[in-house]
Amino acid sequence: MRIRASAVGALLCGLAAGSAHAHGVVGQRSFIEPFIAEDVNPKNEFVIGRPEWDHSRDGRTLGLGFGLEKKLSDRLSITLDSEWDDITPKPHAEPHASGFNNLGITLKYAFFIDPVHEAIASIALESTAPTGAEKDPSFKPFLLYGKGANELPDLLKYLRPFAVQGDAGFEISTDRNRTTTLAHNVAVEYSIPYLQQAVRDFGLPWPLNDLIGDTEFSFEHGVNGEEHGRSKVFVTPGFVYIDRYVELGVAGRFPLNQAAHDDLDRGIVFIVDLFIDDIFPWTTWQPL
Repeated sequence: MRIRASAVGALLCGLAAGSAHAHGVVGQRSFIEPFIAEDVNPKNEFVIGRPEWDHSRDGRTLGLGFGLEKKLSDRLSITLDSEWDDITPKPHAEPHASGFNNLGITLKYAFFIDPVHEAIASIALESTAPTGAEKDPSFKPFLLYGKGANELPDLLKYLRPFAVQGDAGFEISTDRNRTTTLAHNVAVEYSIPYLQQAVRDFGLPWPLNDLIGDTEFSFEHGVNGEEHGRSKVFVTPGFVYIDRYVELGVAGRFPLNQAAHDDLDRGIVFIVDLFIDDIFPWTTWQPL
């Protein structure tokens, strides 16, 4: 009887592990890969597509971003990413341009993880090599953070699925003007999976039970160079579907002040993100 009970218990544990979201998990919280902000969690993932269509007074831009992140240890990862851009200017008499953007390399280290309070903080250094259209290298040291709302009282328990994650840092170019921008991205998320599993199970069917609402605010302030003193604010509302193997998402992108409107009238962003450690288990190998 004891052996049978143990076998049943092992089977249930295996099923639970198979259905859980094992990516970006801190306590009971599963943080998503945001549309604009950098993900605070070191992970094994392959963003096979991040298409973005932007419309502005200067024309239309199609960007096809992609990237691969690999964990070097439990808390350290390296990311390689780039983007192919296609620019259709206004007026149409100006030349059409397309090609790959620079190669980005990012090292990320999670120095603080608190599962009880669903909190995480990381530091990262992003650098770009002039392999594409931009001829000047740049780098960005920044801080990343994530926090769930699990500590709210029972009176506000339906707000516990909310979480926030974001990044803040200086983007520094080595061009002649040493252009520097202070950038801060904040993603506010509401997780239906968290609602179902940690607050109350409403019995929502698939795919509703795997949806997460996400609204991101992006702030850019010119510190040095041509954009000195200018502040741009954008908002990117959308939602993602997330399961054990993939994250799929779509969002709109809009300016919130005049300086931002000079760069963008409207845009739409998609994301297709594969969790490669579950698809290819051998990728969980870590050199450190």
